[in-house]
Amino acid sequence: MPILTAEELTEICLNVFQKLNIPSAEAEIVTRSMVDANRVGHDSHGVIHLPKYVHELEAGLIQPGAPIETLRESASIAVLDGNWGFGPVIATRAVELAIQKARQTDISSVAVSRCNEVGRLGGYACLAADAEMIGLLMANDHGGGTCVAPHGGVEGRLSTNPMACAVPLAKTSPTSHAEEHSCQTDMTEEPYKKIVLDMSTSVVASGKIRVKQHRNEALPDGWLIDAAGESTTNPGDFYGVPPAALLPFGGAVSAHKGFGLSVIVDILAGALTGAGCSQSADARVGNGLFVLVINVASFRGFPGFSAEIEHFIAYLKSAKCLAGVDAIRMPGERGWETQRRREREGIPIDAETWAQIQALLNDPR
Repeated sequence: MPILTAEELTEICLNVFQKLNIPSAEAEIVTRSMVDANRVGHDSHGVIHLPKYVHELEAGLIQPGAPIETLRESASIAVLDGNWGFGPVIATRAVELAIQKARQTDISSVAVSRCNEVGRLGGYACLAADAEMIGLLMANDHGGGTCVAPHGGVEGRLSTNPMACAVPLAKTSPTSHAEEHSCQTDMTEEPYKKIVLDMSTSVVASGKIRVKQHRNEALPDGWLIDAAGESTTNPGDFYGVPPAALLPFGGAVSAHKGFGLSVIVDILAGALTGAGCSQSADARVGNGLFVLVINVASFRGFPGFSAEIEHFIAYLKSAKCLAGVDAIRMPGERGWETQRRREREGIPIDAETWAQIQALLNDPR
């Protein structure tokens, strides 16, 4: 399995996009989205998507340089039509616009339709957190990508419908106020400046099945059910006919909770944006995107807000751990640890993804 640095992956992606005459500003945004996903351990949203981007560009599904049109706008909201441009470019613009509006109106929201896949939602939520605001994003698959069974069903009717929320912190670190009896290990080398929840409302993101398939690994029990409703651990079944379906978050025991969350995400990212709710496996796959940004300073001073959360984190981390658990980790903290480790040791790329990328690099075009 090749091990590469973030800089090497960035150069590879930019070289591929340059061959395709993609505008450099757009190529940089898309590349950063993929490489940052790999850096924090979300390999399902990393450079494994590069061959997919190339295929969609060649098929005319992605329109480089497409204008992002404003369909409706007020001081606090905007409704955007991405005209099927690069998803990361459109999502970045949507969040930047929401941040700009929240500075003036305290809370803002931006709805997006006709947007190709944006990748890892958490990265966009972090743009708001970096501006000392709370960012909340939800996405569906624009009516397509129906690979998740509703609670009680065996056929795909929902997309993975992810959601992400990033909350800014001032100068805290995972151990800044930890009690002596906490099981938290020492990780005070760098500040940990945000809480990041980034999750699918299915038991796992569909891209993780592709990662498992590329690595020739069986799936954990409880991810997929086949057409008969039986659990399967074969990733190939997900791409078969009829396809196996992902379960909602909560799996066989509490799938009703993930199902309920998924329905709400589909309504906000599909019905409210105009992209359309999940409706057909044959519908064009993209992302309907709902963005909400809250300006913390409009509610209270940021230092006090951050201090309250720091004390909250310390209280959570002071709990005695289960046997075999070395630390209680906040949402996003595992990604932060993975990023630090991969900055030291490099980013592993599975052999199948690497072979596909090598083919792109060797293509004379």
